[in-house]
Amino acid sequence: MAQARVLHVLKKFQPDFTGEGVFAERIAPVMDMLAPCVEHEMLATVTPRPEQGYGGSSALRKVHYICPREGLAHWQQELRQVWWFLRHLHRYQVVHIRTHSDRYFITYLLAKLFGKRLIISATLDDSIPGLVKTYRPLLRPLALRLFRLFDAFVAISPRLHRETKTVMVAGRCHLVPVGIIIPPLFPQEREGRRAALGLASHDLVLVFVGGICKRKDPLFLVEQLPKIVSAHPHALLLVIGPILEPDYHRQMVDRIEALGMERHVRFIGRVPDATPYLGVADLFTFTSKIEGFGTAVIEAMANALPVVVRELPGVNDVFIENGENGFYFKKDEEFIFIVKSLIDNPELRIRVGMAARASVSARFAMRTIAARYLEIYGVFVDDAQPMEKELAPDTLARVEALPAAIPITTSDARRHICSTPDDLPVVLTIIDAEEEFDWSQPFSRHNTSTHSMAAQVLAHQIYDRYGVVPVYLIDHAVASTPESITVLNDLLQDGRCDIGAQLHPWVTPPFLEEVNNRNSFACNLPLALQYEKIASLTETIHRNFGAAPQIFRTGRYGLGLRTGDILKSLGYRVDTSVFPYRDYTPIGGTNFYGCPTSPYWLDTESTLLEIPVTCSVVGRLRRYGPRLAPLAFSSAATRLHLPGLLARAGLLERINLSPEGTTLHDARRLVKSMIQAGQRVFTVTYHSPSLAPGNTPYVRDGRDLARFLEWLDGFYAFFVGELGGVPVRWQQVYETASPGRLSLPDFAHAHRQAHSPCKAVEGRVSSLSREA
Repeated sequence: MAQARVLHVLKKFQPDFTGEGVFAERIAPVMDMLAPCVEHEMLATVTPRPEQGYGGSSALRKVHYICPREGLAHWQQELRQVWWFLRHLHRYQVVHIRTHSDRYFITYLLAKLFGKRLIISATLDDSIPGLVKTYRPLLRPLALRLFRLFDAFVAISPRLHRETKTVMVAGRCHLVPVGIIIPPLFPQEREGRRAALGLASHDLVLVFVGGICKRKDPLFLVEQLPKIVSAHPHALLLVIGPILEPDYHRQMVDRIEALGMERHVRFIGRVPDATPYLGVADLFTFTSKIEGFGTAVIEAMANALPVVVRELPGVNDVFIENGENGFYFKKDEEFIFIVKSLIDNPELRIRVGMAARASVSARFAMRTIAARYLEIYGVFVDDAQPMEKELAPDTLARVEALPAAIPITTSDARRHICSTPDDLPVVLTIIDAEEEFDWSQPFSRHNTSTHSMAAQVLAHQIYDRYGVVPVYLIDHAVASTPESITVLNDLLQDGRCDIGAQLHPWVTPPFLEEVNNRNSFACNLPLALQYEKIASLTETIHRNFGAAPQIFRTGRYGLGLRTGDILKSLGYRVDTSVFPYRDYTPIGGTNFYGCPTSPYWLDTESTLLEIPVTCSVVGRLRRYGPRLAPLAFSSAATRLHLPGLLARAGLLERINLSPEGTTLHDARRLVKSMIQAGQRVFTVTYHSPSLAPGNTPYVRDGRDLARFLEWLDGFYAFFVGELGGVPVRWQQVYETASPGRLSLPDFAHAHRQAHSPCKAVEGRVSSLSREA
């Protein structure tokens, strides 16, 4: 299959908790690794759209919510779902119904009429015979015939698989268990990790993971806990999961108090990943009465925990060999006997736990399960992409385990836009420090000369006058060349610059990809190779400059959907790869239309900040820019010279804040216009080779260089003297954006004390806004 798109349909999705929703989020990144040409989107038919938007898996290109917050009657919900399918179904090749969401089958009929591949999953008690029984007896024959519209039936347990095969063609029925990411083990760090979670070294930790409800039956554990505590006074039960039934939770709390077990039970609540707790526990207990599979059990087994679970025939007895890689029980007495045996025998816990890890690693690795789903979708993939086969297995495992939670370019990122506290504008200066090469020629690994770095002192003569401390985003060629290292270290030690990272894939090891235009955009490389290149660049900078970089840019703005996930895992705090009002997809890059122009957080924890390139539109049609720009600046419009006509008419003009290709007059217009629109954080960006004539199209000779330096001098004079603005370092923007941290007026006062010749005119910003 060529470029394809899969629509996953669930009734409930984030922030509502469902096991299938969690699994969909976890498997999507691995499917994306195996088949980047296949895009995945989610449709939630019952969960209302969250006020803050969706902030989950970056491997889900879009998440659609069709239910308004006030809720709908059933027939209204059905009509809304049908209308949504009519408008959007043409965009998809595969529709995967993860929970039966249309009892009238209208949307399923539409999918077949549109020629889509239609798949349905069974995950709990929803095999096809089970679903048919939910209809009135008179309608069951019709329902059964309509279920035969589906091209494939997926069951996650042998029981569900057997049931579906009794009424459907066996060739369409697929047994595909839930997959898991096999986590690394850190036995030497166990005590430190326990302490970080507030657990004492002598605590014997039992863990339950699941929703707090009658079906999962964690109350059973509370009732048995006194017997366990009598054998081990330091026994501690951690209950991890959301409260699905408040009355049941209240009943648990009452029983804990009645039994005097308050010191022996902790409710952890819902967590995005239970691995930190599983990795330091002593044993895992699971008491659910009904399960389609029991993902929490195999996740515990993957963490080398001995598991004690209630026996569910056809479900957990399929992967648990009683007494070998885990235990299951039927009666209360069996549960207590098994738990006490494990408590008294640490060697038994270790032996069973390691056997559990080995067995689930062989059967339920997420990569294998993801490949199975892709085959059902009609996408056949190798076990690894050609470039991935040359990477170390531990690299692939590390990348598969990356949490996919930072979608940088999706519209939901808008929920985290942050602005400065008052009217004060600030400017951050970012220099793409890189090798010299002919921009009109093909890329080459041999172009690694960085002689232009010696010329950076020319700009610093201007920067010193205005208190500008730029950040050099250096690529691997600059980071590994002794002469460049010396130049930058001298500036760094004098406090005249900061150092960050810029990824040019073609000059950054490991060199596994073919050097061409497409691969110059990092977003087109396999995720594992992206990770290795960024990690290699980060390590080189750390080694040669004494500290790991914390601010990043992808060369050519080749930002991938999961670049943020990589950056967060490597300790970065800022990304600067978003270029608003630009679309590089015609040449193989990323589309940034719709991205904010102001800084915004990339994660719900507010640890990774996006500081976009300053680029926007000016003119009388500026307010319509986000909608008009994709058309006005498209390739077709450019061939018709439409951008030039719109600019000369004063209607719409795209400008980015840079001495490369932007006049000082236009830069002033841009800043004034954006201030009027509420923008307060600006970035000046250019390439380091421009300070040595002949390296870039913007500076061909000495006269061009003089104009370049005059632009810098003139812009900072305008920004500091006229606007009353303040040059800042990237750390100051980060600290200001963080809740409860410093404010920019504090930085402004310090800056003006240090650079008194550049005193600002108070109130000038408001008047300039009116002039713009």
